[in-house]
Amino acid sequence: MFQPHYTISNKLLNTVAQIEAYRVRTDTSAILPEREIEMRHRSTVDATHDSTSIEGNPLTRKQVEAVLSGERLTRHRYAQREVSNYRAALDYIEKRRGAGLPLQVADLLELHRLTMLDLLPAEKTGQYRSGEIFVVDHGDRVAYTGTAPHEVAEKVDELIEWLAERSENLNPVIASGILHYQLVSIHPFANGNGRTTRLATACYLGLRDYDFRASIVLDSYYAANRREYYAALQQGHGTRYAEGRDLTEWLNYFAVGFLSSAKVLWTEVSLLSEAAGRLNDARRPVRRLTAEQTDLLSYVQRFGDISVSEAQSILPQLSRRSVQRVLAGLVQDGLLATEGAGRSVRYAPPKK
Repeated sequence: MFQPHYTISNKLLNTVAQIEAYRVRTDTSAILPEREIEMRHRSTVDATHDSTSIEGNPLTRKQVEAVLSGERLTRHRYAQREVSNYRAALDYIEKRRGAGLPLQVADLLELHRLTMLDLLPAEKTGQYRSGEIFVVDHGDRVAYTGTAPHEVAEKVDELIEWLAERSENLNPVIASGILHYQLVSIHPFANGNGRTTRLATACYLGLRDYDFRASIVLDSYYAANRREYYAALQQGHGTRYAEGRDLTEWLNYFAVGFLSSAKVLWTEVSLLSEAAGRLNDARRPVRRLTAEQTDLLSYVQRFGDISVSEAQSILPQLSRRSVQRVLAGLVQDGLLATEGAGRSVRYAPPKK
């Protein structure tokens, strides 16, 4: 029987309490339906880009969004397949959220099949590996050896049984952290273990109704510092699968990443909620916030106002004229107001 070993420290309890506070605020905020759809779309793009990029996918976030919109990038067929597969797996999770029942072995196998479709031979997709598996580092040194192949099914069954019988008494943050660690430690598949593990974690959170309006993206935290992500896992499971390892440090890392992701999402939710109120009060047509608009509004929320030069540093991909148009659009929608004139003009929230 699987029995995780860890210590719930005051640090972990405090982090989980902060996450819970953000969850309540996020779930109870009023957002216009059109904007919630846009928020979920952005989370899909972010999750797909960040999770696949961890495994080496070269596509930029804009290219990922283009692929998800149906465009074909002929120079990146394999990378495009990884992206479209990941989207299919996220769609499966969305449907699975409303079906009830705890996480099943069948879910893991289907998530792997969808993720690795046409990337692995058919007999290896949605199936446990039949041979040994070794994870190598950049120097071709064996960094980790997974569970013996004849033990894979048993170890996965024990994990799923533990989730069904024991995890209900745990906060979903801790339970999902244990799921993440144990599944990637078992390394049950010939390839695609990282992506399948991150998808399984998202699926579990959805089934526990702890996925923050189906919009929280944990993968962005890992993608921002892959070395730290792998080091946290390595510290937990060592160089070879073994029972009874202490998961305390891994759970601390996982919870800090969860909290970071919750804060990022709350910034967007609070902006969308405030924007919805202002647009409704002004009786203006609803417009969706673009990624550029959200980035600028987030800066204003943190620092009180923004100049054109500061906006350019946040949106370096845009020309000064384009940045000015973005700011002008926010003013037109009543989300910002100008203070001063000429080169000294600044943009701040409208005074109530």
